[in-house]
Amino acid sequence: MKTRFLYCVCLMQASTCIQGDEMSEKKDTKSRILDAALEMFSEKGFKATTTRAIADKANVNEVTLFRYFGSKEKLFFEIVDNEANVRMNIINMKFEPSENMVGDLTMIGGYISKNMMERASFFKLLVMEVDRYPEIWEHIGTVPLAAISKLGQYFDMAKKKGLVRKDLDSEIMAVSFFSFLFRILVTNAFLGDDLFTKKNRDDGIREFAELFVNGVAKRSD
Repeated sequence: MKTRFLYCVCLMQASTCIQGDEMSEKKDTKSRILDAALEMFSEKGFKATTTRAIADKANVNEVTLFRYFGSKEKLFFEIVDNEANVRMNIINMKFEPSENMVGDLTMIGGYISKNMMERASFFKLLVMEVDRYPEIWEHIGTVPLAAISKLGQYFDMAKKKGLVRKDLDSEIMAVSFFSFLFRILVTNAFLGDDLFTKKNRDDGIREFAELFVNGVAKRSD
């Protein structure tokens, strides 16, 4: 009886492992297709990219691609939906203004820039295809709006702590600071590199933060 019980347990464990492997394989296949599609759409645009080319790049057959996504258009919009997590990463940022505002803004700016730069290909894809699918304009704007909102909250809190001049508008400060980060994204997405400065991204953000704080910090009487 004991032997039979152990045998059943082993069978159950083996079945669970097999199911887990199958789920992992399905996820891996789907991820490969999504990654390949994002790369090819970004390079060639939606119209010029074929499902066969995407399947070849993902090392799957075209039938598999259609089994997962149904059509090239559905694949495109799944990429759009999947990339929405960058907005949530920014929305979920936690910070509290300190007297070291240069350090604060360097950290916040670095985090926002890193999240956007990791999806530079996605941003380029959206801009390339916005004429074809005007509704994706909503996706282009969500990340900047989330970042500006978070920066605005930071400047509001900094005002309450007496760290920032109260005569300055928090939203204007947020838009101004974000504009520097957005320029980095645009130049890298479309030019492959930042042609306007030879500094690395982190150093550039830190120096801009210092320049920015010198302009907005509360002046001593």
